Amino acid sequence: ELREKVDVNFDGRVAFLEYLLYQYREFANPADFVHRTMDAADEHPEITKARKALEEVNAAIQAYEAEKQRLTDLSEGTGVKALRAKNELAQLDSSPLWEHLNTALIKAEAALRKAQRLFSGPNAIGVDETGKSQLTDGTMWWMNRDLEEKKKRYGR
Repeated sequence: ELREKVDVNFDGRVAFLEYLLYQYREFANPADFVHRTMDAADEHPEITKARKALEEVNAAIQAYEAEKQRLTDLSEGTGVKALRAKNELAQLDSSPLWEHLNTALIKAEAALRKAQRLFSGPNAIGVDETGKSQLTDGTMWWMNRDLEEKKKRYGR
């Protein structure tokens, strides 16, 4: 009888999480949780802009790394092509690919700093104009960490 009430996914077993959901059903109703997360507002435009700037950085890094790998593979051979690839590999840090990557890093850092100013400190969980809460604390932390790692590896 209790198993039928507690078993949420109807597999004939009672998991500890299912038991906890049953025990605290007044506080932790799974249906309410799903509806609350669906009712959460969309991202703030500044956070979206920062996310798109980080995506541009990722695209620039992929292009740079692909070119670096191509030149590295070519330089392992012998002959004129290998020497040319070694020379191009040495010049890769001053190439337009590197400049684009550097520009993208600077723009992403600026966009992230602007978004952080809006949602830092006590405003980490903002409320939009419709009164819905916007959860941004984890998003800002992850984007900041991602940018810092990319700056350590590719920034000058």
